Amino acid sequence: MLEVNSHEYLKKYYQNNLVLWPHNLTLTRLISRSLSRKDNTFIQLSSDSRNFWWPGLLIPLCLNTNNIVLILSAKQRRQLFEVELPKLKASRLVFDYVDGIELLPSDKKIWVLGYQDLLFANEKGLLKNRQLIFPESEFMSNELRESMSIKITSKDWQGLINAHSIFEASIIEVYERISRRLFKQSARPDAVIRIDNKELVILKGILKDDLPKRLPWKRALNAVNNTWVTWAKLDHQTLSWDWHIQPLIPLETISGLLSGNNLLMLTNSGKSGSFFLDLNSKIFSFNVKVRLGNTFNQEPIALFAPKRQPLPNTSIFYDYILRQCQQLILTSLNTTIILVDDLQLRLQLTSELAGEFGLRVVHETATAQANGIICCSCHWWIINQHILSTPDQLIFPIIPLPSLESPWIAARVELLKHRGRNWFREFLLPETLIILLKSVEIIRGKDVRVAILDGRMHYRSWGKFIFEALEPWVELERLLPY
Repeated sequence: MLEVNSHEYLKKYYQNNLVLWPHNLTLTRLISRSLSRKDNTFIQLSSDSRNFWWPGLLIPLCLNTNNIVLILSAKQRRQLFEVELPKLKASRLVFDYVDGIELLPSDKKIWVLGYQDLLFANEKGLLKNRQLIFPESEFMSNELRESMSIKITSKDWQGLINAHSIFEASIIEVYERISRRLFKQSARPDAVIRIDNKELVILKGILKDDLPKRLPWKRALNAVNNTWVTWAKLDHQTLSWDWHIQPLIPLETISGLLSGNNLLMLTNSGKSGSFFLDLNSKIFSFNVKVRLGNTFNQEPIALFAPKRQPLPNTSIFYDYILRQCQQLILTSLNTTIILVDDLQLRLQLTSELAGEFGLRVVHETATAQANGIICCSCHWWIINQHILSTPDQLIFPIIPLPSLESPWIAARVELLKHRGRNWFREFLLPETLIILLKSVEIIRGKDVRVAILDGRMHYRSWGKFIFEALEPWVELERLLPY
């Protein structure tokens, strides 16, 4: 009955709203079936679904609210509360929910939680016998990792000393030893340096049974194992540093929650990325796996990735991408987005382009001129693309592979190597494909060209996977002005 009712309500909803994704009727029946039968369901949506899938998810939730928990990122929460719920209200549909951890909802209300709240509710045992829904679950692992992150500052060290004054000399000795080693190893002012987990073991040994009861030390000292990575972010001006601690495999921390509840997961990027690598290693499985949509029904991307481009490790690469960026900008009338995840390379390009194009060039600023040139990371673009006007072009001077300079990425690769896994094909490449697809998703179907200036697209065997992931696309063999 829920399937039938949801189907009818969705058809009524579309009387007031333009149909932009033809598979929503199928999606809403699948979700209704999952809610009714309490199945573990995995639904892969084609990338042309964009944000058009929301009605297919929300309408069944309006009709069946029993023990439902909807877990959303900050971006998804904005989409839900600012865009989707007003549309539902205009169609006289009631989304009966409680938002956040402050109030515990009844079984008849949907519980909307962020990832931080999800972890807190799990620690308090508030999520038993509930159905958990994760939209865009390809980002679930990253969201969990950020939510579980622990940061220890100089102020926290002082708080530890004040609370355990009997161990003051030993604590100071540990802090000073780590500090000397970090600043000795640092090659630049903004250095990020790995810290061995044994330093936490040493601190735990000093405190013995008198362990801290307040955050963040309580969490940090409980994270003393090889499935967490720790590093320092240095501040040369104050000669201080912040200690960062993150889980390598976030799903292991909540594996009991996932295996003990019914799951409904939606993804826009297929079964790739570190999340799916971790997911497949867990004991639980999905009763229902469905793929909806057809990638080749989408509008093709205009792709400029000429052959015979230099490789990033060649001496001419930087001069080449600078010259190509300049030429691409000269053939454009409106906004250009230049996507570089490497901070040093991005700042260098920003500086060089500013010398050529002046105030048109900005760094990660949403208030650019109409013909502005925004240099940014892929993450910044994905988060802010909804508030920016449609650009003329996206330029990737270099393929956005996760950098091994990141302590978390390096530690994750080490773990996969230790387990005998193909760390590049199973981790770095899938993560890259997700980043690329999310970066170009919003411009598909619009008159926007995508330029990738990295010779590895043609000269490396894995480049074909990037071409396949971006399909459909049409090749731009030469630059033409708009």
